[in-house]
Amino acid sequence: MTPTTIISVFTINKFSEMIHRNGMDMMETALEHSKENVASFMSGAADAALMIMTNSAIIDPLLKTDGGGSVQQRITAANLLEKQLYELKIHGVRAKEIAIVKPNGDKTYSGGNTFMPASVAESDWQDAVNRLDGKPYWGSYNHNGKYIFIARKVKQFVQAEQSFRDLGFVMIAFAERDFSSINSAVNLANGSEILVADRKGLTISGTDEAAIGKSLASDALSAGSRIGGQLDLTGVYGPGESNRLTVYNALPGSDWSLIVSSPFREMQQTQLSIKRIILLSTGLCVVGAFLLAALLAHRMTLPLKRLSKEVKQRIANGDFAFWPLPAPARQDEIAGLGQGFYRLVADLNETKNRIHQVELMKREAEFDAMKSKIKPHFLYNALESVRMLAVVNKDLGTAEMIKALGHLFRYIISDQKGRTTLADELAYLTSYIKLQKLRYEERLDVRIDVPEALQDVGILKLVLQPLVENAIEHGINRRRGARRIAITAREDGEDVLIRIWDEGAGIEPERLAEIQRNLDDPSTDKDHIGLINVHRRLRLHFGEGCGLAIDSEPDSYTSVTARIPGRRP
Repeated sequence: MTPTTIISVFTINKFSEMIHRNGMDMMETALEHSKENVASFMSGAADAALMIMTNSAIIDPLLKTDGGGSVQQRITAANLLEKQLYELKIHGVRAKEIAIVKPNGDKTYSGGNTFMPASVAESDWQDAVNRLDGKPYWGSYNHNGKYIFIARKVKQFVQAEQSFRDLGFVMIAFAERDFSSINSAVNLANGSEILVADRKGLTISGTDEAAIGKSLASDALSAGSRIGGQLDLTGVYGPGESNRLTVYNALPGSDWSLIVSSPFREMQQTQLSIKRIILLSTGLCVVGAFLLAALLAHRMTLPLKRLSKEVKQRIANGDFAFWPLPAPARQDEIAGLGQGFYRLVADLNETKNRIHQVELMKREAEFDAMKSKIKPHFLYNALESVRMLAVVNKDLGTAEMIKALGHLFRYIISDQKGRTTLADELAYLTSYIKLQKLRYEERLDVRIDVPEALQDVGILKLVLQPLVENAIEHGINRRRGARRIAITAREDGEDVLIRIWDEGAGIEPERLAEIQRNLDDPSTDKDHIGLINVHRRLRLHFGEGCGLAIDSEPDSYTSVTARIPGRRP
């Protein structure tokens, strides 16, 4: 027990140090995030004030013109300021009011009543703005609520006097709640707060609304410094709550300080909880170690021997079909090992059977393809003789149709091991369509739109013709007035999608679902055997990722999309 006790004490001390260190790291991270958020907010507001003070359409009629500009000019200036206020809100700077103030403090324009120069808490804010000479000044005030404001000095260069003349101030006011809400996304530990204090130590904003308006000790903050440890927050939280871990830093572009604090009480409670857990865990580990050692010694050897004997016997007998097995009475590591081994052997057996089945299907498909080929060359030669006779008799229409039919036969009997290019397949399809036009005439309108860049993509022979034939027989023929068929192709990543669309009768949802389920089983569907054969051939030659996809709407359209690899032969 002595080593365990030493380890427990050491662990407790290390965890206490880690909690303190992690607490400081978390607060410093929160301080940096809050500083970035507040600085971004203040920078956006300062830029907005600069845009106003440099806009002559606003400043001239309100400050430069003696006695004020014309009514129309002042209306234009007011509209521009209202637009600026709206754009500030769109960009996340939720301003309450924009005011244009003369050097004596009188307002020449105000979009509301939230900003009152007489209500500004700092009596010397104008002197501070004058000292900054155009740079942004930040302050706070109370007027039916708490507000933060920015002020920038507006000057005019007088050519005759060769000097600048003060025209007034551009001021933008923000509700303190909106100002403090920019820290809502900062990740804070339990009980932590973010406060903003001015140069006098007065808290003017923060996540703790009750702390706003209270003062820190006069020497608590040293401008621009950053500390970790205790900060005198008695004036903010009172004697009982001021014992807090704090970090702070100066906010750029202002004389304010940003403070992140967390009560020691939360940290102490966390440390106490960890101590209890470690002590309890230590006791349980000591007792459990003895019990576990005895249990493992008893249960390890016998199941291993049993598993070894059974595996040897089954493998010697060539028995691989023994999964699933009944669940063992005891679910332990050895039982899991045995079940895993049985599953592995069964999976190997199933894979072997699946490969065998695929080979059988491939051979069957190849045999069907061989049976579908038309070998007699004399038929093609005879057709060519008939075509020449039609030409001699000046029956050019018949000659053209016989030529198309001859092209079909030549394409079918050509020996390319079932492979061709998309261009050749489309040429074959064009001849087929010419023959179909003899039957349907103007009732059939087939349009082919395939980019030139895809013409040399490799494809199986006799893939598109069955799909077009299916569109004619099951689509165009079964809907009165239907005539259009569209054949298009496009790239989809490394694949090519070829789409055959018709405006025919479509397919009912139940029938469509049945066809999609049975694409890999031709014995279950005799009406769409062409679709099924094409789908199986694409899967066998190009892999499981290729094949057909069908989409249809009854009495509207049917779309069959063939996916093939974008490889060139």
